[in-house]
Amino acid sequence: MKIAAVVGLAAMLAYLGYCVMLYLAQDGMVFPGQVADPARVEEIKRYYPRLEPFTVTAGDGTALTGYYLPRVKDGKPLPAVLYFAGNLEEQTGFFLWSPNELRFVSVAGVDYRGYGGSGGKPSEASVKADALAVYDALAQKLVPDGHIVVMGRSLGSGVAAYVAANRPVAGVILVTPYDSLLAVGQEGHPYAPVRLLMKHPFDTTADAPKVSAPTLFLVAGDDTLIKPVRSERLAAAWPGPKTYEVIPHATHNNIIDNPQYWKAIREFLKSCLAQ
Repeated sequence: MKIAAVVGLAAMLAYLGYCVMLYLAQDGMVFPGQVADPARVEEIKRYYPRLEPFTVTAGDGTALTGYYLPRVKDGKPLPAVLYFAGNLEEQTGFFLWSPNELRFVSVAGVDYRGYGGSGGKPSEASVKADALAVYDALAQKLVPDGHIVVMGRSLGSGVAAYVAANRPVAGVILVTPYDSLLAVGQEGHPYAPVRLLMKHPFDTTADAPKVSAPTLFLVAGDDTLIKPVRSERLAAAWPGPKTYEVIPHATHNNIIDNPQYWKAIREFLKSCLAQ
């Protein structure tokens, strides 16, 4: 009897320790942070001589940094794609390859707090507030009649959806999107009370009803991190016009290497921007 009680107590303590570990570690799991490689910064500057620094001051005074590559036609700035990165990315990764694939639009992106050259510490609330500030700063660069398409990958898909729910956008591109990070976390830790522990739930389905712009869902068929069912459930809650495209055999990390990826994005952009 005593042995059973000791074993039960040890199991309970182990479980409580596991839950405490998850709670304490979650900031690092959701926002691990990434520092920009100076060599890569110089590389993208060589590739794109017109690249500009894009600095935005957040509402609390935190300096956020990123990049803006303007494209101009007839003396006017072309519509822009505003990119929100995954949690293991900083913006130089996107700018290393995306502007060459998207030559008919301007491209912009600013790093989250604690990423690239941006100061501060990220949280769901601060990242979302900062995203609106970045959108507003970009809109000022595109006046008088510029259009913005928001694009987010993985973690950034929820940020892009939030901006689309709160600002006018010409289109939305969601790469490996989720219905909520809480649901993703619960799948990864099925025996933990994730709902009670999660500080950054990123409930994208709450923003879905507020988005009326055309939307492209790009889903990796073999994604084991954000499983396709998470994207399917978000798409089911998305009332506006949408294109749902699964790239077979693509994984969470290599989807961008598939030729179908950029083809789908270019076709979508030309459609929603009428180019």
